Amino acid sequence: MFVITTDGMENASHTYDYDKVKKMIEKRKEKDDWEFLFIGANIDAVSVASRVGIGADRTANYKADSKGTSTVFEALCAPIMNMRKGCAVGSAWAEEIENDLASR
Repeated sequence: MFVITTDGMENASHTYDYDKVKKMIEKRKEKDDWEFLFIGANIDAVSVASRVGIGADRTANYKADSKGTSTVFEALCAPIMNMRKGCAVGSAWAEEIENDLASR
């Protein structure tokens, strides 16, 4: 499992662009069955994740403060445990994160 957490700020990479990262992600998903989760603050996480080949069901938006960050790490426990057991990540992994964001 590969978890990307970002505030969306461009890091001005000259080595990797969206297309290169997308190809790398697609290769790992197809060849090695890697799971990718994308969690973004202050951005449209679904839009940004789609640019690198990560679907909306593997994406969440969060509030980048201590409570929001804590909620992210708590919510990641279930999908990580599922992966360790050889089970599917499931589709409800991001609900707690999104609910926290919506409530504030």
